[in-house]
Amino acid sequence: MSLLKDAYTAAANIFSKQFYFFASLASIVGLVSVFISDKNSSIIALIFFCLMLLIFTISLLYTIFKVIGLNNSDFESKSTFVKYETSDCKNITFEIYKLIQSKKPILSDYTFNFKWTGSILPNITSDLQEVTNVMDLQDPTQYDKAILKFKKPVYFNENQVIHFKAALNDTDKQSETYVSNRITQEVDIIHYRIILKYKPSNYDVNAILEKRKINSLDTKFEKVEEIGFDDITKSYEYHLLKPDLGYIYRISWNR
Repeated sequence: MSLLKDAYTAAANIFSKQFYFFASLASIVGLVSVFISDKNSSIIALIFFCLMLLIFTISLLYTIFKVIGLNNSDFESKSTFVKYETSDCKNITFEIYKLIQSKKPILSDYTFNFKWTGSILPNITSDLQEVTNVMDLQDPTQYDKAILKFKKPVYFNENQVIHFKAALNDTDKQSETYVSNRITQEVDIIHYRIILKYKPSNYDVNAILEKRKINSLDTKFEKVEEIGFDDITKSYEYHLLKPDLGYIYRISWNR
């Protein structure tokens, strides 16, 4: 019963716009036919029916092909909010909130890719999803993965907020001091907030925003701009608007 309900809800989300459009158009044609003779009204109704059937068939086929085969991803990214916070440079909280839109009939989980450069494995949690698996690939060239299961299915074109939280132990100070994002889909905004509560009141060193192509053989990053340190909030804050597709962006700072 639950499977049938999910299938019905998914179909309603996918095709509801088409049904609303045709229902509205049929109401208008019906109203017009009231003021026309019976013979002409029948001809108009037949033409309308054939035309709507053709349009609906084309729309249906387009939507089906789009849902099952033409999407390169299960979802589209809308916005991302990144927070890195530490009070002692040893215990770090790293959080990401990400707004996505499903592009599959039913989306039940989300694979979150991450890479922690420290030597102690992170503790992964989420306030919005259930963490069902964490895969440490033991390969510095590959991203590790966390599987976040939704509390209820997300249907086609529905939005969902993803929450990823990592408690990081960097007592040995082996991690690299940067946060980064791979831009594999278009995204409107990435909001970075890096809170370094341990910094002294006279600290005034800029962070560096830089980028490089994902598939480039040259691993050197190109400097984009510098980001000033706010000594009141003891943080770097930056809004990256519509980043270039196919690039890795990162913000790095002095430990």
